[in-house]
Amino acid sequence: MSYDARIRQKWKAKVLSWTSPLQTSHSRPVAKLCAEVTLGILSSGSLQLSEIARALKEPTRLHHTLKRLSRMLGKHALWEELENQLLARLSWQVNEEMVLAIDPGDLNRDGSAKSECISRVHDGSCGEIVGGYPLIEVVGRDVRKRVTLPLLCRLYSYKEKGFVSENEQIINVMRQVSKAIKGKRLWVIDRGGDRIKLWKAWEKDKFDVLVRITDQRHWVRSGKKQSLSEIVRQVPLKHKGKLRYGSKKEIHFALTKVTLPEYPEWPLTMIIVKHGKQEPMVLVSSRSGRGRRQGEKLIQSYMDRWSCEEGYRFTKQGFSLEQVMARSYTTLRNLVALAAVSWALLSEDQHGSHELIERGKRQKKNKKLKFPFYSLLKGWQSLFAEAKDIFYTRFRQKTKETARRQLFLPALIPKL
Repeated sequence: MSYDARIRQKWKAKVLSWTSPLQTSHSRPVAKLCAEVTLGILSSGSLQLSEIARALKEPTRLHHTLKRLSRMLGKHALWEELENQLLARLSWQVNEEMVLAIDPGDLNRDGSAKSECISRVHDGSCGEIVGGYPLIEVVGRDVRKRVTLPLLCRLYSYKEKGFVSENEQIINVMRQVSKAIKGKRLWVIDRGGDRIKLWKAWEKDKFDVLVRITDQRHWVRSGKKQSLSEIVRQVPLKHKGKLRYGSKKEIHFALTKVTLPEYPEWPLTMIIVKHGKQEPMVLVSSRSGRGRRQGEKLIQSYMDRWSCEEGYRFTKQGFSLEQVMARSYTTLRNLVALAAVSWALLSEDQHGSHELIERGKRQKKNKKLKFPFYSLLKGWQSLFAEAKDIFYTRFRQKTKETARRQLFLPALIPKL
């Protein structure tokens, strides 16, 4: 066996170890399906079923493989179990220094008006209202150790049965992830998370949050109700620090204590940051920021949330999510969950032997990659491009031989 073949066998074993727990809640063919689709996604770099079927390299007609994958992905609702398995595998890696970035997103499906449960969403890339599905993603990021973990990625619809609101989806996801992770972690969310319904849920569940706020409500400071613009004008920027960990450029910022008028007993820390732009960046956190170091750490934690936006870009560009032609709502939800599993498999080698990064040939010399997953994906495709067989001899051929033996077994048994 060649060196490349041994590496491929190692990665195949990892894929099977990630999907084998599904046998406890689903049938064995469903677990096999998840293993095949996951490896097909990584080998093709696409969520299109036709590309996944080609990447499996089965010695049958492509139409038959495509039909089998489409039928089973549309028949079995797997995304919830896949999310739980993903959290169970990665939760132990979420250390105390890691921040959890959560961000609502969108999947543009404007060209497929007949997709099941399709709704109207705001496309952040073009700024227009289009047909599609909302997404929600949670990414863990430790900037000091350069570790990024895709903890959850979910597709849902405003038209599905039992849907309440986007706020309810965000709260449920935060509770689901917090339940799987031991200890409290800092949740970071952009300006879209500055909603009073979310603040109400965070106060009730005692979440540690860090939110970039906008001037859309009043705050209570020093016993007075003030707008955000009034607070920014009054508070002096007396602290200096770094906007990002390891950066050389200094910024000026200020810390002050505020509360929400609805929750006067809940102390919050407001951080006002002047970082070269006309309007300062204002953050509010439920964690205490009593000095320059704690304030600087909160600012850097917010800047680490870029990994969530980069994760959306990787899912859409690296896995070609917006080019998927499937119309079934169940199929789309399953594919998004399997894309998160595929990304998590790549994360196992982001600080390993770098065998996939070396094959990707995207890295610059003497420079560490901030987001290595594009190189890891390209290296995976390079590794499996020369493979003659993926899972066919392991799953399909043995199944056919077993069925053939069972068919002719009575003829082989002598009559008594």
